[in-house]
Amino acid sequence: MQNTGESQKTRGNLELFHVQTKTSIELPLNVAVIRIGKPKDKFIPEVNVSNFPNANFVSRLHAEILLEESSYYIVDLGSANGTYVNNIRLEPKKRHPLNLGDQIDLTNGSKVTFLFLEKEIVVYESDTVLNYPPTVLQIELVANMEQTPQERFSNLVYLVRKTLNDSLQSLKELFRK
Repeated sequence: MQNTGESQKTRGNLELFHVQTKTSIELPLNVAVIRIGKPKDKFIPEVNVSNFPNANFVSRLHAEILLEESSYYIVDLGSANGTYVNNIRLEPKKRHPLNLGDQIDLTNGSKVTFLFLEKEIVVYESDTVLNYPPTVLQIELVANMEQTPQERFSNLVYLVRKTLNDSLQSLKELFRK
């Protein structure tokens, strides 16, 4: 069964896309402060980086993303290795404007890198049962970066696996209802 209805792109949720593992972390909605770091005692940050590679470079309470009215800001909380936005080191404890597409590094040298993105949601106007928005893949193009055939194949395999996994999750949700 194919969904033949008209589609419309709408504004989606915000996400931090971890570049090194190609993992998307959806940011909570309607929250004024989103903390980034690693858990300690009873503190669990909204963005927990402890399972990512090079997490040892990230402080327990590393940075915060702030929502004020309709603007986003990021604040380095005095982390040991610093927070960088678009390769510029932030001054600790000072707000820095955060825009969609900005690159956030939680240490120098791009060891723990996120992209601040907005997920696009495609809504189909149709009466079919398969009326769930498909996954939108975001591809980052980097100037002057050649990929070997093995890297291209690896990226293709990753995209196919992610698409199949997301489709399986959608089907599971459909059958739960």
